Amino acid sequence: MNCAPKMEFDIVLATRNRASILPISIRLMLSQERLPVRFIVADASDNHSEVKTIVESIFREAAVPTELIVLRSEISGSSYQRNLGLKHVKSPIVFFPDDDVLWYPGTAEQVMKIYERDVEGVVGCVAPAVAPTYPPGVFDSSRPVYEMEWRDRFSRKLRSIIGPIEQRLFPDPINSDSMWRTIWGAKIPPVWLREEDAELCGPVFGYRLSFRTEAIRKLEGFDEHLGRYAMFEDSDASLGSLREFMNVCARRARVFHYRVPGERVPGWEFGMMAMLNRIYVACKHAPPGPMVRRPLKRYLYYKVFRYVLQAHTQYGRDRLRGALYGLSNAQQLIDAPTDQLLDRYLKLRHT
Repeated sequence: MNCAPKMEFDIVLATRNRASILPISIRLMLSQERLPVRFIVADASDNHSEVKTIVESIFREAAVPTELIVLRSEISGSSYQRNLGLKHVKSPIVFFPDDDVLWYPGTAEQVMKIYERDVEGVVGCVAPAVAPTYPPGVFDSSRPVYEMEWRDRFSRKLRSIIGPIEQRLFPDPINSDSMWRTIWGAKIPPVWLREEDAELCGPVFGYRLSFRTEAIRKLEGFDEHLGRYAMFEDSDASLGSLREFMNVCARRARVFHYRVPGERVPGWEFGMMAMLNRIYVACKHAPPGPMVRRPLKRYLYYKVFRYVLQAHTQYGRDRLRGALYGLSNAQQLIDAPTDQLLDRYLKLRHT
């Protein structure tokens, strides 16, 4: 029986030009049995006043006691915006959901149970499990407000088929799923985790992130050097947590990443970041030796091969060119001493 004292939490939501999904995603967060003390929106939208009006209207309708803080971010970038919101966090736990993530009922409660049972303070990051579809009844009609892009739907189905094979042959160090113990080191789980239907995990994707506030602040927040789109900022922060703490997946908590349609960044930049950001983050946290670097190089070649197969569109061709640029400079980062890694990464990104 869990008699641990209740802990408070805040939510930091970074958003930009996503006004259509906010009424859906935020309402699901505000319909939880456990509510945040503060809900902090860091907005970099072209029309900030529209977003502010929408969010304030949602809160008036919800009539919850949660304090709403809406911040105007002068800089567009998820790392910068999350760090801006983090400055206003006062609770011991903070969630960083994406603006297009859909929470199932009980998500906040099940995540918080892990922190509350962790009386020794060994858990730094807790992630809900990934749901295969959106919560039932979340949309007013039988169809969602928009269709996810074909490549997102195809990628999700493909991952379920080839994912286990890919993990065995070409494990991605910063998205290592069941291989994370081999790559980043095994830890002994607390005995009570099984009672909560939870398990230790490795790096965590951004739309599932929550942290002990002290843990994410000790890392100085999210790495703003990763660019506006900040690809792998989530892996970077959760790997930082993994160095000193444990990361946990709470399987009774579930979320669905709806993924608003639209191009995040141009294809060339996406391909380049898929290489350089991945190398930078992996090497930033890698212990001495080949345990991370060897599978990393193998995965980079595999990723480029995947991009070759998807080069039938202009975006795909641009992405492939960016990836080839990153791959051609990969060894410079892989061989970089720790104190030179950031300088080399930034130079390659801006060349």
